[in-house]
Amino acid sequence: MGSFIILGIGTVLTVLFLVLLFKGAAYDDLIEPLDSDAFPMKFLYSAGFALQDTTLLRLRGKLGARLRDSASLYYGKKFGEFYARAVWAQALSFVLASLALMFLVAGFFSGDNCKFFAMAGVVLAVLAAYYFLTYSDGELKKRRAACEGELPNAISKLALLVNSGATLHEAWKMVAFGKEGVIYELMRRSCEAMENGRAEIDSLYDFGVWSNSPDVKKFTSALIQSIERGGGELPIFLANQSGELWSQHRQRLLQKGEQAASALLMPIALMFVGVMLIVIASALQSFSL
Repeated sequence: MGSFIILGIGTVLTVLFLVLLFKGAAYDDLIEPLDSDAFPMKFLYSAGFALQDTTLLRLRGKLGARLRDSASLYYGKKFGEFYARAVWAQALSFVLASLALMFLVAGFFSGDNCKFFAMAGVVLAVLAAYYFLTYSDGELKKRRAACEGELPNAISKLALLVNSGATLHEAWKMVAFGKEGVIYELMRRSCEAMENGRAEIDSLYDFGVWSNSPDVKKFTSALIQSIERGGGELPIFLANQSGELWSQHRQRLLQKGEQAASALLMPIALMFVGVMLIVIASALQSFSL
């Protein structure tokens, strides 16, 4: 009897999912440009967008605010709302698809097998929701780490070019398009913003925000203050910043090395204890003979 109920639930969920896919076809043009790496199986997202049209599952509250903040940081304020909705649609689509598929499969079994597949569907749905709703947070942490690692080299190049006579805008553009990397990609984005009419200071501020890094934000704030003061202090400022950033970078590497060494102490100690126990056991065995 239980398997028939599960099969019925799975059938209803499957039909609902197919109806939502058809209803959400109006969003296909919005879904198509999404990056396939960050948004896998995006042909399913029509259902999630359709679900958002309902009052119950509209993106709002603390979750909505968190997704919008993360999306704005990662993709820029201009696209924050769209990508927040895309992430929410992604999570809804996979949750519904997981439940529908696994409940449908479970309905063809009985007893413990039926319960196993039904529970697997629930677990899969929870894991899918957690993964997709926290994906951008993980990517922002990776971006922050990459920016902090690449910042000293980028600022050294910037300082060298400005001290050679280039304007900040010219030097910034040359550094941005001179190498591949996370921080250089963000610098290119700020260049595009300047070319589209955004003020230089505002674009530099945005660059710091996009990085999600306290070090980069500190640098851009100091850079903006130096620009506003004027007086030809910019070359000296950049040279000083370059030295400080390299010093911080070396200190950070030393800390990571110490942490790695500390992490190895326990495995080494366990290996030593294991070897000693083997030696002692062998010695005791030889004495007993």
